[in-house]
Amino acid sequence: MKSEILFRAIVLGASIGLIASWFGFNPARSLALGVISGLAAGLTRVVIEKRKKDKQVDKPSKK
Repeated sequence: MKSEILFRAIVLGASIGLIASWFGFNPARSLALGVISGLAAGLTRVVIEKRKKDKQVDKPSKK
């Protein structure tokens, strides 16, 4: 699950980076920055989901 999220984020970031090259940016640099930002976004999402999961486990059930 985590690897799928990271893979999707990296591919999406790389795609957005290459789209930036249409507007005159250096393609290699925009691709690299897109991959880095996608990786950061994917890691952020994984951490947030882990925290939500941990909070749900810690909460006692109300009766």
